[in-house]
Amino acid sequence: MARRLLPFTPAAEVLSAVLQRVDPDQELRTYRLWTFWNDEVGDTIARRARPARVRNGILFVQVATHAWMQELQFMKEEIRTRLNARLGAALVRDIYFVSGSFDDTPAAPPASADPLIDAQPTVDLPALANRDLAAAFERVVAARARRIARARGDSPH
Repeated sequence: MARRLLPFTPAAEVLSAVLQRVDPDQELRTYRLWTFWNDEVGDTIARRARPARVRNGILFVQVATHAWMQELQFMKEEIRTRLNARLGAALVRDIYFVSGSFDDTPAAPPASADPLIDAQPTVDLPALANRDLAAAFERVVAARARRIARARGDSPH
């Protein structure tokens, strides 16, 4: 019985995907949107919807009423485009609206909005047959762990 070969994936694509998963800078840049959310969506929307968190490029927005959730669904792409333009890169891949109530205080990032601090310092990588490639990935993971430790104040470096 012949063994079926899987499609070839260039190492650059694999490395890019891994780096995106372990690079917290991308998430940190996304958290800047709290500083300009009200400017980009306007006062009317800002009083009824605010960013709650960002995870893997998905912006979760808390919305005061179901009627506004539906209205914002129609505006989702425009909001995403405006936010990404302001961020200078396509960091917000999608927006997910969630129901919730809140007072009229301005939107602010959650206390745990720093992915460097909240991130787990370890990443489980699959076993790689190529030792050089495995060593390169381990160096990336080790560098990430050092950055997290520095951000937490665990390391003097």
